[in-house]
Amino acid sequence: MSAIPKYSPAELDRQRQQKLEAERREAERRAAEVRRQAEAEAASQRLEALRHRTNKNIQSTSQQIVQQQPNAYADDLNELQRRCQKQVDVSNRASNEGELHKVGRELNQIGSELDRAVDRKRRDDEEKKRRDEIQKQQFSLDELQRQLGRIDSADAAKFDQNGKAKADQSLQAVKKAISSGKPASVVKPLATATKTVQQHIQQVQDRRADWERRKSEAEAVYGQLSAVLSALQADRVFMCWQGYRWAELQAQLTTAQQSIASEQFEQMAIILDAARSKSQEMLAEASAAQLKADRRDYIVNSIALSLEAIGFSIVHRQAEHPDHPASAIVLAAANNAGKGINVSVPVDGEVMYDVDGYPKSTAAVVGGGSTAICDEAEQVLNEMHAALEAEFGVKMGEVTWQGKDPNRILRKADQLPKNDRHHREI
Repeated sequence: MSAIPKYSPAELDRQRQQKLEAERREAERRAAEVRRQAEAEAASQRLEALRHRTNKNIQSTSQQIVQQQPNAYADDLNELQRRCQKQVDVSNRASNEGELHKVGRELNQIGSELDRAVDRKRRDDEEKKRRDEIQKQQFSLDELQRQLGRIDSADAAKFDQNGKAKADQSLQAVKKAISSGKPASVVKPLATATKTVQQHIQQVQDRRADWERRKSEAEAVYGQLSAVLSALQADRVFMCWQGYRWAELQAQLTTAQQSIASEQFEQMAIILDAARSKSQEMLAEASAAQLKADRRDYIVNSIALSLEAIGFSIVHRQAEHPDHPASAIVLAAANNAGKGINVSVPVDGEVMYDVDGYPKSTAAVVGGGSTAICDEAEQVLNEMHAALEAEFGVKMGEVTWQGKDPNRILRKADQLPKNDRHHREI
């Protein structure tokens, strides 16, 4: 094999370049459809999972209503049961997560109203038993304590810690007034405690509702982020060229999980936008790389057919680096005369030739010195170049190598030292 590399430029004609670009655009369209279907499937699965949980919550709420039959008026329970059953149809018809979240909020409202219905009947029953004012006041105090007790201690501390402290203090003031046995002294502390407890309960409920809304919105954004990544993973071209960067995108999921866990819900939209931007950038890079690989493969196929057309047989064809999609493709060809040509086609840069079995010699160079020559090998390569341009639209540059005399005219019988390498540029 020759020791001097050769090279020559090559480019596709406009028609074949446009064909390759059209094929790349069609491949991108198909890949986009695959991503769209994967994202839609992930969203559908998430919707059905939420629907299943919502229906279980409806069933649980309905059972709670039934269990409260001894403790509330029938009219109240019937109305709540009717509203609860109505949510079954709403849930089954829901086409998005927002509609199911509305069902969840309605169930929470029904639960709150069930509590109030139970309170109402209990208050009525208790008031019937009370004969004097002090008993009514004690009942009012107990009622405030029960209402306050329904607020989860963690929610109270999280959403209105100062309000909880004020409510506790106001109830202690009512207890002290009742213990005096003077109903008149209870009126003002009881009114203050009622106002303070109700304000605290409303504050906790409002802030918790807002927190749940922001959390559910963040989780929905997380679902979108997960769907985007699932769609990318289903894209063959993307994973081929950008799979080594997959960890970057997975890190976005980890960051999103941490944001939800730390209740930085507003960060989710930023994370999703960043992930979409990064994925689009990576998709563009993958598409550009695939177009270069398609161009490389077209040139390799064209060279193989052109060599066969001038009497060579392809001995083998393989990637120089099989584990890398951007590897150069190496062709080895030989003819019946025992002469061989090895070709290396990269995704970028010069096509490299190795010739073997051709006579070699040196020739004087104008101005002094000498240069390696091999007219027969050069003629074979030029013949192949002509076939490449005529049949496949691959325009090859001049066959050249280091030290080639630019002023020398090709002679058929001249020789080139064995193992010299011919070059051409794509």
